[in-house]
Amino acid sequence: MRVSDSRGVNWTTGEEASAARLFAAMDGYFTFRADTLDQLGKLLEDDPNVPAGWILRGYLLLFSRRTADLPAAREAHARACALDWSATPAEQLHVQALKAWLDADALGAQRIWDAILTDTPHDLLAMRVQHFTAMMLGRPDYLRTLAGRSLATWDDAVPGAGFVYGMACMGLEEAGEYARAEALGRRGAELEPDDLWSVHSVAHVMEAEGRMMEGLAWMERPSGFWEGRGPMRHHLLWHEALFLYEAGRYDHALDYYDRWLAPAEMPDYLSMSDCVSFLVRLEVAGVACCDRWGVLAESGREMIDGRVLTFKDVHTLLVLAMAGDREGLQRLSASLAGYAHDGQSFDAEAAGRVGVPLAAALRARLDGDPAGAADLLLATRFAFPHMGGSKAQRDVLDIYLINCAIASGNISLSRRLLHEYLDLRPNSVPMQERLSELVPA
Repeated sequence: MRVSDSRGVNWTTGEEASAARLFAAMDGYFTFRADTLDQLGKLLEDDPNVPAGWILRGYLLLFSRRTADLPAAREAHARACALDWSATPAEQLHVQALKAWLDADALGAQRIWDAILTDTPHDLLAMRVQHFTAMMLGRPDYLRTLAGRSLATWDDAVPGAGFVYGMACMGLEEAGEYARAEALGRRGAELEPDDLWSVHSVAHVMEAEGRMMEGLAWMERPSGFWEGRGPMRHHLLWHEALFLYEAGRYDHALDYYDRWLAPAEMPDYLSMSDCVSFLVRLEVAGVACCDRWGVLAESGREMIDGRVLTFKDVHTLLVLAMAGDREGLQRLSASLAGYAHDGQSFDAEAAGRVGVPLAAALRARLDGDPAGAADLLLATRFAFPHMGGSKAQRDVLDIYLINCAIASGNISLSRRLLHEYLDLRPNSVPMQERLSELVPA
């Protein structure tokens, strides 16, 4: 039977009572609820004739970026395909997008979501999945386009507009349109107080503008706000820690890492990436992170096999190198080289543009050749966006490049890179300190 959500978008269920459960699961995804997959499982057990339930399950399993989850994602796609006869046109396109993603054709999936949103602009599921995959593909141009398109068809009166404003905020922030981004993000947080993405997107604006103390204040929320939010909660903790680092409060930042960021168990790839990029920053600032690298490297070794996302691979390379694991670094380097050579996907191209040269640079640095590492990174620095993620996340590669230049003794190059960095982030205390330490050549 056909049911309509609060935005007037039609979906299919086998039983009328399933509609509320499907929409609750979608809202759980929109608000990063850790139990969303469990809720979907219960729904689909009771009513397997819900195409969107299988579609969302497939999407969530692919977002885990775990090769172990691929069989279950393929099963979800097969179950959705079997319901094609009853599905709406938009649901049928969602099934095609899921298949494209399973086939490593992320750009093809993006085009299909475009088609959905052209005819059904209030399909918040399509918009959310498209936005997040564009983030991980390293497509700031795409994010900016999505913001402009969505704002033309949404206003405060449409239920869920707050989620859209949070995504638009992120797209505009990545394009450097900070004032407009912040206004939309704040409005999104007002309309959808439960939306972590609006909070997150405004934090990006404040970090980009160097408003460190204001950023810490913005992140303060009632303790219950963070409960049951899964990996996104950890990522927002990373943002809090980043404000401390950028303000030059290194002792506080390291203590914060130990108290809140350090994994108590094997972390997911996002949490591992947050930890790695933060410790790299502290090491470059002169803070010895010692045994913390060994703990993280255990997670990194689990991620050596299976190429699903360059963003994940970049952070795995970094943790293996920082832990001094030459064998693991070599294994991952070889895997990336083969993937880049043989693959046809956008991610395989990104591996060739960023992952392979980064691996070579890290090996050179371990071999005591920081000048060689700097040269390798300089040659690929304008491809850094292809690693995926936000500007704040990709920033770790620029910071590591600057550190290699300084370690090589090339003062002129180091000063040039620091001036370029500070032109974009003039309030970065760590980079101000690095520049002040350098004696002009």
